[in-house]
Amino acid sequence: MGKEFFTIGESKQLAELFEQVARKTGHGRGRVFSDFLTVMRCALAGGTMEEEYHETIGKGYTEGEPGTRGIDTLKTAIHLLIGAMEDAGQDVLGDMFQDAITYGENGQFFTPDSVCTVMAGLTVPNERTADRRTVNDPACGSGRQLLAVAKNQPHWEFTGQDVDHRCVQMTAINMGLNGLRGWAVWQNTLTLECNRVYKIGFRQHGGVITEFPVEQSPFNHHATIRADVLPKPSTA
Repeated sequence: MGKEFFTIGESKQLAELFEQVARKTGHGRGRVFSDFLTVMRCALAGGTMEEEYHETIGKGYTEGEPGTRGIDTLKTAIHLLIGAMEDAGQDVLGDMFQDAITYGENGQFFTPDSVCTVMAGLTVPNERTADRRTVNDPACGSGRQLLAVAKNQPHWEFTGQDVDHRCVQMTAINMGLNGLRGWAVWQNTLTLECNRVYKIGFRQHGGVITEFPVEQSPFNHHATIRADVLPKPSTA
């Protein structure tokens, strides 16, 4: 296990809660964190992802007496995360992911918040624009670069894509809790293979995260490109 070093104080408290859940369920902390992301995404979906929610918490999180179960501790973690995001205004999920879950495995080192702020200042207007523009990060990690842009232009549309579903869920949650609109896409942006698409923004069902059919989304490029390169059928 790598050495933990948190840049946000509340991240350590979250890590301790996940350790408690891991001991209760017998899962590893990485598994608990992944399930936490799924539970939180489903909770922000306005009742449209109930089947996935119940399937996830059924994996040992509901065993025991109410108040002491794994799911109860995850609820505490959700409240802590929301409060920490409001107080710190930073990417708590990304801090947890890098410094207590993956320790940078596969080169997943996220751009520091301070650098994201500088990059946003160099590339987008500091004063809010009257029009609504789009911003895309094709390897978004936890979405912190999008959050940096949104500090000045919260009314723009944001798209984050990543090959890691955990990162996509963090981006969706970060965008949803910050009141942003756009897309979080589980996609390899080199091959264009697309797995799941989440639309972010307040919907009629009351949630802020909606799963969008891949084949109907703007990100279903893979099949089209493959059709272009496949040889034409012979007419002989």
